[in-house]
Amino acid sequence: MDIQILPTTTSTVSAANQTALPSLVRKSLNIVGGDRLIWEIDNKLGQVNVKAAPKDWVAYLRGSGKGVYGNADKYVNKLRSEWNRV
Repeated sequence: MDIQILPTTTSTVSAANQTALPSLVRKSLNIVGGDRLIWEIDNKLGQVNVKAAPKDWVAYLRGSGKGVYGNADKYVNKLRSEWNRV
């Protein structure tokens, strides 16, 4: 089993509860001033994951709901066939 050691860095939280984004993180995620970040909090593990927010949410989410409602065409056709019976 290979063990992967991930790049790690630290930052300090100021008295105003702020921190600077370490250079390693900025460069790794191609983050520039004005970019937004997503903070995912896992209370169970006591961890926070930070990732760059998509610049285009529409493109990012496109297709993410595929299959959520099953076969949509089949469902719509079933509804339409019920309309014809009335």
